[in-house]
Amino acid sequence: MMRVIREIKLDGQAICQVKELTVGDIRFWLASKTAPGDLIDSELFDEISISDIPVMTSLSAEQVEAMSPSEIDAILPVIREVNARFFTMREKVVNIGHQILANQQKSESAPLSGA
Repeated sequence: MMRVIREIKLDGQAICQVKELTVGDIRFWLASKTAPGDLIDSELFDEISISDIPVMTSLSAEQVEAMSPSEIDAILPVIREVNARFFTMREKVVNIGHQILANQQKSESAPLSGA
């Protein structure tokens, strides 16, 4: 069995391959997320960081940087479809992070006992 690779046309001419991440790719991705990226990288799109796009496609980082958000919007559905399990896992990781932050905020705002 081989991983899924889909080809899509970007501007009517250029072809981009969207690749299913391997388990090793996902482990590497998770390990690489120890430091936050810049605001544009992490917040321009809800479900993906801009720096993740070259990992999931044949596009270079330079090619992605030259794209408009609407051009990226055109490839995101295929990226999500080919990597559905990754996005499910990513959502779980984000939810765990939100829970940890909420618990930290609760403990920081709780009055100290014996004070």
